[in-house]
Amino acid sequence: MSIRFIFCFCLLLFIIFFSYQFYRVSFVSNSSKSYEKKKAPIHVLIISSWRSGSSFIGQIFNHHPDVFYLFEPGHSVWMRFNKEGANLLHYPVRDLIHSLFTCDVTPLQEYVYGNGQYISSMSFFAESRALCSPPSCSYPMPPEGYNRSKCFQHCRNIPFDKMAKACDTYNHRVMKTVRILDFSVLLPLFRDPALDLRIIHLVRDPRAIASSRRYFSLTTDDQIVLKEHDKATKGPVLAKICRAQANINRMVTAAGNYLKSRYVLIRHEDLSREPLVNVQKIYTFSGLKMTPEMERWIYNVTHVDAEDQSIFMPFSRQSTKVIQRWRQILDFKYVKEIEEHCKEAMDLFGYLPVNSTSDQKNMSLDFVL
Repeated sequence: MSIRFIFCFCLLLFIIFFSYQFYRVSFVSNSSKSYEKKKAPIHVLIISSWRSGSSFIGQIFNHHPDVFYLFEPGHSVWMRFNKEGANLLHYPVRDLIHSLFTCDVTPLQEYVYGNGQYISSMSFFAESRALCSPPSCSYPMPPEGYNRSKCFQHCRNIPFDKMAKACDTYNHRVMKTVRILDFSVLLPLFRDPALDLRIIHLVRDPRAIASSRRYFSLTTDDQIVLKEHDKATKGPVLAKICRAQANINRMVTAAGNYLKSRYVLIRHEDLSREPLVNVQKIYTFSGLKMTPEMERWIYNVTHVDAEDQSIFMPFSRQSTKVIQRWRQILDFKYVKEIEEHCKEAMDLFGYLPVNSTSDQKNMSLDFVL
């Protein structure tokens, strides 16, 4: 065997070995990148009732750079079928939420008014930062960041397929709804292996809710809530809402460990008094990290005393003042009526009744445990 043959043979072995190592490293590296890209998304659903502060929690997610957030997709369902009752509409709302969590926007196109060609057919589309940013909207936002009025002006004619594309680029997909009054309709979503579903249940003092409702027209929603088919739902709309919130919490508690790590209860008052502490709790539950920018935004938005009344849903206000406002506005007799209708929910969530008009006006007393 010649020396030349041995040299060529060894050279061939070296080339084969080097090619194998290069392929193996490249394969492992690409596999890791592929795994990172295909990491299972986290789905967060905020459930609450009207005038409970759910829009604010939604904005806590909406301003986070890692979140695809949609504001109240169930609104389109309720407005399209506003002659039906909440019990019936639970199911199309649930199915729509499921589709949107998987970035399938075609069902939503069927519910919105118009031809469903553009995202502006969807109510409150400008409340979503992700829909006002690439790859959904190419309009360059100002240096200070997300601006809902500029989004409304410049991102209206965006086709729905771009909304789906934007959704698919985010690993955290979050929605909020006040249109789930029966938690049992959500149980099939927990059994879907494609979803990593987590529920944030926001509650608020019913007296504060009643005070806030005075300034907003909720006639259509109230009619849908009260349009039921069983005698147990008789009474004011707030009584129905209070029962629903209490039943949601009781059902989760009864489920035990099955839902323990997938449900968190947040009181509006706790969030208002200690915003950073409770937002950190919400982010940890949702698998998100607090950023310095978010920390500054949360502090500013909960400590500014002025509001711009010219824009829809202003969030800048002194949150600690907001939670006490009902005590100066509501008549004591009306307060006692609310406490009677909502006693179960108040006991469950730690809201204490007032004993007299003087106690109600005495701001040194605290009616939240």
